[in-house]
Amino acid sequence: MIYIDLDDVVCESCVKLSQFARTHFGRDVEVDEMHDYDLRKSFSFDESTYRSYMKSFHASELLDIPETPMATKTIRCWRDDGLEPAIVTGRPTYSKDVTLEWLDKHGLGGISVYHVDKYAKLFNESEDPLITPFPALAEMDVKFAIEDAPNAIRMISEIDLCPFAIFTRPWNRAYEPPETPRPNYRISSWAELDPIVRRIVA
Repeated sequence: MIYIDLDDVVCESCVKLSQFARTHFGRDVEVDEMHDYDLRKSFSFDESTYRSYMKSFHASELLDIPETPMATKTIRCWRDDGLEPAIVTGRPTYSKDVTLEWLDKHGLGGISVYHVDKYAKLFNESEDPLITPFPALAEMDVKFAIEDAPNAIRMISEIDLCPFAIFTRPWNRAYEPPETPRPNYRISSWAELDPIVRRIVA
């Protein structure tokens, strides 16, 4: 299985997040100024405003997020070649239906989707009891992971899950992953990523 994060790896969520914050919450922050994946910090939200923002965003914007160039085409090719790509998202489980709809709309209907707790301080058990604990991934045959979130990279390293690639975004440009014996890469496009994955997984 290839672990593929969804937001800001397969789709350009940061673009819509920035637009939504500007239009509905009065925060004029460009994507390149989003230096922390915790949007409470990037948009200067207090906890209550952050929660309201995220629930409103999930309720209205997910279907309209643009695709990252070459992402779905590459994933379809991996699937056709038997490499077993799967979406491993930190989105809450209440967003599953619209997430599946987006994937189907972009030619990825039927792909496996796992909602995994990558951000334990954002979703606790009482809020999302159906979300999969991150350590459960160690029980799956994960051969490679593609992520943009430093917190998720840290957890991949902590459980020694697999080789991984960091998809460069403003909030991880200065991030140095933990030392690990596993191969790891920093990439900025799907064109860079494809040969790396094929070399390791095939």
